[in-house]
Amino acid sequence: MRVLFVCTDNYTRSVTVEFCLKHYLKLQGKNGIEVFSAGFKSSSDLSKFSDVHFNRMDELGIDTSTFQRRQFKVSFLEEFDVVVAMGIEHKEYVFAKYGKRISLFNQIYKQEETSIHVPPPDKEGIYLMEIKNMVDYINSAMPIFLENLLSLPYSNKWNKEKPLGF
Repeated sequence: MRVLFVCTDNYTRSVTVEFCLKHYLKLQGKNGIEVFSAGFKSSSDLSKFSDVHFNRMDELGIDTSTFQRRQFKVSFLEEFDVVVAMGIEHKEYVFAKYGKRISLFNQIYKQEETSIHVPPPDKEGIYLMEIKNMVDYINSAMPIFLENLLSLPYSNKWNKEKPLGF
């Protein structure tokens, strides 16, 4: 199975879930699942972005040394068995632009049509804690997320009307 997670910049949300899932798969000794991430604007300027999510994953023992930003391409909708959006805006973009319905991370994880949000920077630095919490949320979701993912009829290729069993 080939799984792709998508977000805007391919720097925070999709990268976090990519490496958390890779880490979980390794811990569980599961093979046969390839995990990647991509962004619709992967060439965006990262100078104002925080790397607190990388620091948090490092604290959790999650190796991100192979991180490389990847630009989303329409061919990914055929090349990957499952394409998962991190936010509703990503899901809606894929449907509007390509006519394909994909699932949200939270749909697969807990059957909720909700986004994983990245808070904007604030002067107090509260967003840094929220990003750490996002990493912890995604990381702790892995057992249930993977179980639910594996129970779905995983193919974006055949499904133009409903995302992955929803």
